[in-house]
Amino acid sequence: MSDKKNIKINNVLVIGLGLIGASLCRALKNNSRYEKVLGYDCNEEVVKYALNNNFIDESTQDIRSGIKDSDLIIICVPVSQINNILDIAKEFFNTEKIFTDTLSSKNPILDFLSDSKIKEINNFILSHPMAGTENYGIENSEDNLFSDTITLISPLDLSNLNYIDIVKEFWKSISCNVMEIKPLDHDKHISVISHAPHFISFALSKKINDLDYGKDFSWINSKGSLADMTRIANSDPEAWANILIKNEDNVCDFIDKYLNELNELKSIVKTKNFNDLALYLKKSKPIK
Repeated sequence: MSDKKNIKINNVLVIGLGLIGASLCRALKNNSRYEKVLGYDCNEEVVKYALNNNFIDESTQDIRSGIKDSDLIIICVPVSQINNILDIAKEFFNTEKIFTDTLSSKNPILDFLSDSKIKEINNFILSHPMAGTENYGIENSEDNLFSDTITLISPLDLSNLNYIDIVKEFWKSISCNVMEIKPLDHDKHISVISHAPHFISFALSKKINDLDYGKDFSWINSKGSLADMTRIANSDPEAWANILIKNEDNVCDFIDKYLNELNELKSIVKTKNFNDLALYLKKSKPIK
């Protein structure tokens, strides 16, 4: 149980029981910090799976009722579904309910708040756990998915300081490290850290498929450097189509810069200048 200036978090509602939501429920059940972990998903079979495998204590068939029965609400739905969820949740904004999310793009949330003329909100603290795998769906959930990962926290201008602390403690309770960034900066940073790498992996994997390399080299997608680069191309196509579209400007801006970088490297290789090429490659080593 969390206790911040008499604010008690007993029940947690997770909306959306895909890879992230289900893994979150499992982590919460394992740490036994909260009295109840409630779950909601629009797919009844997913809810049954969660209940049968003890990922959640209870399910709710109605989001509004689930919010009423909970103290902390985590929205884990795909980007394409966020407006429908927020349209229900908005009646609970600026109440004692505390909201956070796991979306990898924050502009859809900020756009909804702006379009709905919701300028002052103190109980929605945006979150983005930098966790996941190329697999998706509740069947691939993991109870330790968030261990030793980073969660980005993006409080809004009027976010209640106690609520911010509670959300930070929530993520720390499942072994996340927390970093705070501004909401308006989030999507630009994530376009480089996450979205563009997926974009590049999808394109590379498609080109390899088009060239039919897997026919003669069946192992290339399971071992070796190509497999390392195309692993994340196995991610959910529909989810990533929505993510890339919602962050189009930032992603395309970085991809333009990346293409320029590829052309620069290509030009150096074509000159056959060993020293220039070796210097370029030395500069490319990841900074840790």
